[in-house]
Amino acid sequence: MHSASRPRLYRGPRFNRPAPQPRVAPQLPEAMSSASEPGAHGRQMGGLEILSDTEGVDFGPYVARVLNDVRKNWCRFIPESDRMKKGKLAIEFAIRKDGHIAEIKLVETSNDTILDRAAWGGITASNPFHPLPSEFRGRYIALRLRDERA
Repeated sequence: MHSASRPRLYRGPRFNRPAPQPRVAPQLPEAMSSASEPGAHGRQMGGLEILSDTEGVDFGPYVARVLNDVRKNWCRFIPESDRMKKGKLAIEFAIRKDGHIAEIKLVETSNDTILDRAAWGGITASNPFHPLPSEFRGRYIALRLRDERA
């Protein structure tokens, strides 16, 4: 006796599927709030914007290091033939005190899977980052990465 199985749908080559989303830490839903929220810093450094309260701690050197790590890894994910593509995107993510990513989400797509995945991969390949500065007493720092290739 044959058991009836549902036919599998062909969804195209694997690389056409959206990038898998990492699990979101449920204890940090406020990490991805708007920079206009009270107490949010909103400081832009290169392609990174600080979204959460820095509690007076200078995150300049830390954010510069994060941006450097992300850009280094990001380039590895863009094929040579696609390096001149244009588009703009934004990804928000939170880094816990220990340097691990707590939350990440694509908030503005470039409408190009290669560019979106390269940016996402640049962040996740940098995980874990260095621990947050020791003088910072918060649980995490929330950042927005923007890339505008016009």
